[in-house]
Parts: sequence; C-alpha cells; structure tokens
Amino acid sequence: MTSMELVGLNTKWYRYQNGLTQEDYANKTKFKMAYISLIETGDANLTCKNIDLIATSFRIHPSQLFNEVTALKAKNLPKRVDMYKKQL
Repeated sequence: MTSMELVGLNTKWYRYQNGLTQEDYANKTKFKMAYISLIETGDANLTCKNIDLIATSFRIHPSQLFNEVTALKAKNLPKRVDMYKKQL
C-alpha cells in the first residue's frame, strides 16, 4: 500500500469513527468535498501541512495516518457513513 493510500484510508477511518460525512468533514476542515474524495481514494498527493491539518482535525498524531491496521479496516467500511452508524 502506498503512503497516499494509507493516509487516504486512515482519513476515511477516522472520519467514520467521528460519524462525519464527507460534507461534514469538508465544513470542519475547509477542504472541498472533491478533495476529500481524492484523499480517501489515495489519489491526492498531500503536503505535510495538509497531513498535519487532517491529524489535528481528528486529534491524533500524524503518524496514525500511516497505520496499516486501521487502513485495512477502512477498506471494509460501507460507502456511506449513515450505513456505518446503523451497524453500531
């Protein structure tokens, strides 16, 4: 898995853990929804500044965005956060 994929999947993982849709997360971070989609699919080549911003928004250490265990869990998340909430 590439670094971009790891960060993307972990961003998705933490967004779901916080019960946020991409729209909610866009409002929180001031990123555009399209950019969040690119991040989560591993297609965004993020700057260190944006990695720090993502980590800060979730109140985690930036290194947690490179965790392969949670990235693999994120692959199994449903397409929509509201579907995830129903599973809990």
